[in-house]
Amino acid sequence: MKKQKIQMILILVVLVLCIGAYFLVSHMAKQEEQKEKDSETEGQITIAKIDADKVDAFSYEVDGKTCSYTKDGNDWKYDDDNSLKLDSSSINTMLEKLNGVIALETLDSYDSLSDYGLDKPQNTITVTVGDKTTTFYIGDYNDMVSEYYLKMEGDDAVYLVDSTLKDTFSKTADSLVKEEDTETEEATE
Repeated sequence: MKKQKIQMILILVVLVLCIGAYFLVSHMAKQEEQKEKDSETEGQITIAKIDADKVDAFSYEVDGKTCSYTKDGNDWKYDDDNSLKLDSSSINTMLEKLNGVIALETLDSYDSLSDYGLDKPQNTITVTVGDKTTTFYIGDYNDMVSEYYLKMEGDDAVYLVDSTLKDTFSKTADSLVKEEDTETEEATE
């Protein structure tokens, strides 16, 4: 009987030690994960955070032509041709890229915007939410760091950003038309 009590106590001690070790390892793993997240975002600056669901209108340039879109209820309309039936989910996916525009570096002092291609931007993206308009100017590509120069209207700083914003806002209106409408048009031709 005494031997069984000793064995039971030893089993309980080992069990308590195992549970303690589990929680210790779990806690250390969470700390390591947080350190990794912090190192990934270290030095990054959120320069804009626009809720896609609240955007009323937006525009951008493609091949020198401005593409403008306006929200009509739950649907989006292409301002130059309201007959196009646009794919709202594609547009919402585009606008979600505005939910956290991240700068990887900030240039606060510079000689001229022309040094960064911002005197004649490659793209100008304008987003309207209620009575507030936010405008992004995308300049030259920096080969050394593989990033684009970006400036926001009303902000003197020049930022280095990845290509996400430029690539996202380079779609033609035709590429945003609902698939079923495209198939119907091809069938009638």
